[in-house]
Amino acid sequence: MNIRIHVITWLLILFPLLAVSGNLENATPASKPKVLLFSAVDSRYLADSLPFWGNDVGVNGFILSYIADWWSPKSEIFKNADVLKTINTQGRQYDIDSNFIKVALGYKELPLWTDDQAWAEVIDNVKNIAELIKKTGTKGIALDTEPYKVSLFDTKALRFGSANRDVLKAKVYERGRETMQALTEVFPDIEVIVLPEGAFYWFNPDAGPKPGAYELWIDYFNGMLSVKNNKGIVVAGERTYNIRDGNSLKRVSDLINASMMQHVENPVFWNEHCSVALGMWPLGKEYDNKAAKMSPLEFRRQFSQAAKLSPKYIWIYGHGSSWFQLKPSDVDKYTRGGRGIWGKDYQILPTDPDIDEYYSVLRDYKR
Repeated sequence: MNIRIHVITWLLILFPLLAVSGNLENATPASKPKVLLFSAVDSRYLADSLPFWGNDVGVNGFILSYIADWWSPKSEIFKNADVLKTINTQGRQYDIDSNFIKVALGYKELPLWTDDQAWAEVIDNVKNIAELIKKTGTKGIALDTEPYKVSLFDTKALRFGSANRDVLKAKVYERGRETMQALTEVFPDIEVIVLPEGAFYWFNPDAGPKPGAYELWIDYFNGMLSVKNNKGIVVAGERTYNIRDGNSLKRVSDLINASMMQHVENPVFWNEHCSVALGMWPLGKEYDNKAAKMSPLEFRRQFSQAAKLSPKYIWIYGHGSSWFQLKPSDVDKYTRGGRGIWGKDYQILPTDPDIDEYYSVLRDYKR
């Protein structure tokens, strides 16, 4: 009897998800997922080139890097307020209405999860970033949880010393909850994207490198999820970057969704308010080589299937400046020093010769 009840309960949870997924096959323009570009676009350049990005390329928004970081002082965070307002207000006439500020946890050594005093400062900065997002009309925050510089979620990492695993799990959960509370306290309707999908790597160790690096990721995510924010959470999937075949794309998408459904502590809230956004990487073999990684036809097929499988957003990883080229005369105006992917030498390099065919995939979808 208990087994039967358990099965029925899971069917009730899964049925709405399956129904939504099926409806995407016949999605109306109003319900189509928005297209986001994650690229090294200088905010000033973006503000001055909105017609190009909206009409010629066809994106609906950007995941903007280097606007604010969790360690940035408030004065540094708000120096971009005016240009963000321009992007968000003027961008709407070109259907660019879904911009996110990316904040990476791992670009600098994050305080230990157990350091309450240091984390109080981090949370204060999260509130400042949320205030910037709200005041400038930005859609939300894209929280990058990849452990770039130091271990974040690996209980065996040297930086955690002999800390008890259960204590670490509890503290990681607490920090996730504090992060979401800080964001929603300032901006109740803020939208939140989380990348990459750490639960997928940890619970499917054959799917990616170093699965142990994401052991506690689900605790951080569940801490965020416990707040039950108004807009839910979108998990930006990276494992689909280079998958061209539609059936293979669906299998990986299903596995990402299944990983989340099985391991979130509130599957009902996940199912009703959260979703996965599939990522693509069609252009840019290296930062200094903007050549295509797949043909325009392969990208069109990938894009079409990703749009059917992603309820709210789909996104493109631009790998540096592979989706645009600056004129040499504009380099000094639109580049920033000290960032490898913002390098002047990269931004003036020509794009792939067939770049307009890749743009046309987005333009055709947007019509």
